[in-house]
Amino acid sequence: MGARVGDGFRRVSLVLCSVLVGCDRSVTAPVLDGAVSVDASRDAGGEASVDAAVDGGAGVMFHGVTVRSRDRGLPGVDAVGYELDLAVDDRTAGAETYAATMRGVFLATEAVDALALDFEGNTVDEVRAEGRIVESVREGAVLRVPLGRTVSPGEAFEVTVRYRGALFQTAGVDPNDFRAFGGLMAFARNRAGRPIVESLNWPTKARRWLPVVDHPRDGALVAVRATFAQRVTVLSNGRLEGTRDNPDGTRTWSYFCATPMPVYDLHVTAYDGWRETTATSAQGRAVRWLAYEGDADAGAVIFREVPDALDFYASQFGPFRWEQAGFVEAPIFGGGMEHATLVSMDETLFASPQRSRQVAFHELAHHWSGNLVRIATWNDFWLSEGFTDYLTGRFLTAHDPPASARAAWRSFLVNALSADLGASSHALRPADPEVDVLTIFDSIPYKKGAYVLRTLEHVVGTEAFTAFLRGWFDAHAGEAVTTQQFVDAAAAAFSAHDIAGFARTFVSARGAPVLTPSFVWNPTERTATVTLRQVQRVGPDGGFALPVVVELSDGTRTQRSTITLRGGSTVATVPIEFEPTRLTVDPDETAYLTTTCTADSQCHTGFTCGMLGREPARLCVPPRS
Repeated sequence: MGARVGDGFRRVSLVLCSVLVGCDRSVTAPVLDGAVSVDASRDAGGEASVDAAVDGGAGVMFHGVTVRSRDRGLPGVDAVGYELDLAVDDRTAGAETYAATMRGVFLATEAVDALALDFEGNTVDEVRAEGRIVESVREGAVLRVPLGRTVSPGEAFEVTVRYRGALFQTAGVDPNDFRAFGGLMAFARNRAGRPIVESLNWPTKARRWLPVVDHPRDGALVAVRATFAQRVTVLSNGRLEGTRDNPDGTRTWSYFCATPMPVYDLHVTAYDGWRETTATSAQGRAVRWLAYEGDADAGAVIFREVPDALDFYASQFGPFRWEQAGFVEAPIFGGGMEHATLVSMDETLFASPQRSRQVAFHELAHHWSGNLVRIATWNDFWLSEGFTDYLTGRFLTAHDPPASARAAWRSFLVNALSADLGASSHALRPADPEVDVLTIFDSIPYKKGAYVLRTLEHVVGTEAFTAFLRGWFDAHAGEAVTTQQFVDAAAAAFSAHDIAGFARTFVSARGAPVLTPSFVWNPTERTATVTLRQVQRVGPDGGFALPVVVELSDGTRTQRSTITLRGGSTVATVPIEFEPTRLTVDPDETAYLTTTCTADSQCHTGFTCGMLGREPARLCVPPRS
């Protein structure tokens, strides 16, 4: 269990961290699964200093922690960590303001003499580079900070920005307008009719209130000191280090998360009406959630299976490498946001808790996909969201009754196909240059991504694919990855399969396989000639490459065969001792495809014959859950 809300000020000696943090001295308390011990020493005065000699075995000091690993592949600099000191003045409703100091520790990955920080609006009062006041320059949404010297590759340096601004007022703003909504936000009334403060940085709105490198490829450790009125509880990422009551009637809350995260994960929220619940999983992992007082029962429904999901993900895909698994109810945009260690769950989810449980599983899974293993570009968005939905589906398959799990996967499939066969279809991984992620923020990276991974799982085998993903998350913990890295790793692991061809058609191309199946029975030869014709309107040149399971049946007997799609039409002769009357394509519904409605091939039970997207033919349409 973490420190309790409301504890008096104290500096905890235990700081848990990821594989990126070095170990100079062992911690004295139990360590979370997958975490390693760290040096928690500090300089006099409680502030961390930069150890610039990072080559030759030394590390970068941040918030009293020695960070020994860094990402030299980032352009210019690698953000090691951000220390935010935030004070919010909410005495005037509708005109809440803040004063803040952001101290960043960076590592030069090439020779640099200036640092470019993403930063919009606000009033900058002072900028320091390595302790010296410097004259920064505003260039649109960029704050350019001269360093006063050329910093060599491998050297660490720090920049501090002192600034002030106003909280974003949400009244009258559509929360689903991701270009307008976000930043550090003040809500005059939440669902319970009370004021609440909530941050939302995704996809690139951290820059509205934080001077940072605002791109998911650059992960950083995060330390937050947040000062608010004493009446509210303040939450942020990681572990509560302590609270301090101030003479002016405010309270300062200190948090530290020692696992690097994309900056859109940095999270601050404040409210005076949460009820906290904690639970422990069967394998001893702690989970906490904070719902509004009136939503405590709904919260119990949404989160009661999260400990099981945490155990499942850890056992299948590698250790949970974070300080806590926390969730908090707040107004955002109708769904969940994967803020590391403190997921935001939109208040509307609590109106239908049974339907919202999948959101909690999805956001928890981000602590493997997206938060722990970050994306290198927005074009690789599916590596975050598709993987996360896939992990969710795997947990549902292992945990829920078969009919319920099947319904979830069918919902993934129909949502993916509807988008992928529609007018706005795009590749799972769009070609370079880097896209605006909001132009691909749809079911394709989420649901198609999940179903393409499910397809690959059943091509190579569930046990082998699970082991591969566990190794993937372990090898790339704390890193940003590309789709090509994933494809290359899978091709090396599953050399018996055409992974490159699979990726070319399912990841790099638009569309989905639409098959027209037929068969002819030869009673003399005791064979059935099966034809699978690809008829999709949009797809890769030469069609999709995929082994497809087909099942022939006479109503009482069945026989299955695997046919590999090759080109526009694939014909296979299948020896069979009985006369089949029905052909079923993909009987277990594990492949990303659909079929046209034909006399030879009936749709799966529960599917309907209708229209999907812009395909002219009538297709077998999965049911929506």
